[in-house]
Amino acid sequence: MNRIVDKVRQTVGGRRAEKMGKDDRSEILARIGNLEREVQECRALNRRLADVVDVVAELLVPALDRDDARVSQALAQLDLDR
Repeated sequence: MNRIVDKVRQTVGGRRAEKMGKDDRSEILARIGNLEREVQECRALNRRLADVVDVVAELLVPALDRDDARVSQALAQLDLDR
């Protein structure tokens, strides 16, 4: 991913972008920055979803095999991550 972003930045800031105006380059770099922030947000949401899935999996384990301490810990961790 970083190679792609670096390549776009080089293209926008380099010789290939000579025909672009300064506003065009600034707009593209701003869009890249926004996309990078959105990717980070998606990663955080995916981590949160993984935590929820872990809690649900613990709750679906049959009662005899369930480790109540693990369930309590998973629920506590889930609340801390907010």
